[in-house]
Parts: sequence; structure tokens; C-alpha cells
Amino acid sequence: MGFSTILDIIGATLIGGLLLLTMNRLNQRASETNIIYGSDKNLQLEVVQLADLIENDFRKIGYCEDPAKISDSTNIIISADASQIKFITDTNRDGNLDTLEYFVSDTSALSMTKNPRDRILYRKHNSAQPINISSDITYFYLRYFDALNIEISSPVQNPRTINYMEISFKVEDSEAYNEEYSEAYWQQVRLTSRNLRKR
Repeated sequence: MGFSTILDIIGATLIGGLLLLTMNRLNQRASETNIIYGSDKNLQLEVVQLADLIENDFRKIGYCEDPAKISDSTNIIISADASQIKFITDTNRDGNLDTLEYFVSDTSALSMTKNPRDRILYRKHNSAQPINISSDITYFYLRYFDALNIEISSPVQNPRTINYMEISFKVEDSEAYNEEYSEAYWQQVRLTSRNLRKR
């Protein structure tokens, strides 16, 4: 009777240990899934908000409430390259010309985060201080095309030849989970502004 009881205790301990290990593993999986999906959700939300802002601004390139303020000789796009663009618009529809500029920092601006690729995307309105609109950008790329859909090399020497643009960006978490960074990507193919051709 004593030997059988010892075997029962050992068997119960082994089964209990296996159940505890299984429960621990399930708990870790649930935590991992929660972190990953929560992170993905936040990144998707950031991408949507950023895409809305960028599309709204870029579609108003060359727009002014008072069209007489933009002449045929006005350079609607002031400067453009693969990671920066500066253009004329009327941001608050008051009839005054404004300049908007989008550009990214280098990776040293966010050297305190664990992600080695993240940078800051800035939006600069007129001569005000640039505003950080995203600290999770790891990729921001602009391509430019002329009226014949031929890509214009960057930096663009003559911004007046730009008729279409392609905008792409990617955001990633600043902190990794299991050395993996969640990411979200957005691309606008052939974005054009109705007022871009009035030059």
C-alpha cells in the first residue's frame, strides 16, 4: 500500500507539473498575442492618421483661396527629393500663400529607442518650428513623374516638371517584442493635385 501511494504522489506531481508548464506556456502566448496585436492596432491607427494628413496636404499643393496670387511663373513646388518636399498652398483657406515642407530626420534623432531604423517625420508650416508628426517612421520615400509618366530623378532639378507623385512610408514600433518590430506600410500611387498643372 505504501509503494502504491508513493507512485500515485509521483504521478500526480508529474501530471501537475506538466499542467503548470502548459498553463504557463499558454499565459505567455496570450501575453505575446496581446502585445503584438495591440502594437499592430496602434501602428495601423497611426498609419491611417498620417496618411489622412499627408493626402490632405498634398492634394492642396498649389491651391489658394485667392487664385490671383498664383501666377504662371509661380513655382508651386519649391524643392523636392526622395525624402523631402516643400510646396506652396493655402493651408487655412484665408487667401494667403503658405509653404509646407515635409522631411525626415536621420536615425540619430531617435538614438535613445531600441529600433535602429526609426526616424522623425516633420511637417513645417511657413517659418514656424517643424512639428514632429511621427516618431515611428522607418521609411519615407517620394517619387516624382512628369506629364508622360516618366520618373524624374531625385533631387528634382526643375520642380515645374512634376505632374504626379508616389508617396510611400512605413512605421515600426520603437521597442521590439522578441527582437521583432511590428510594422505597417502605406503607399499612394500616382497622387496629383488639381492645381499642380496650373503653372
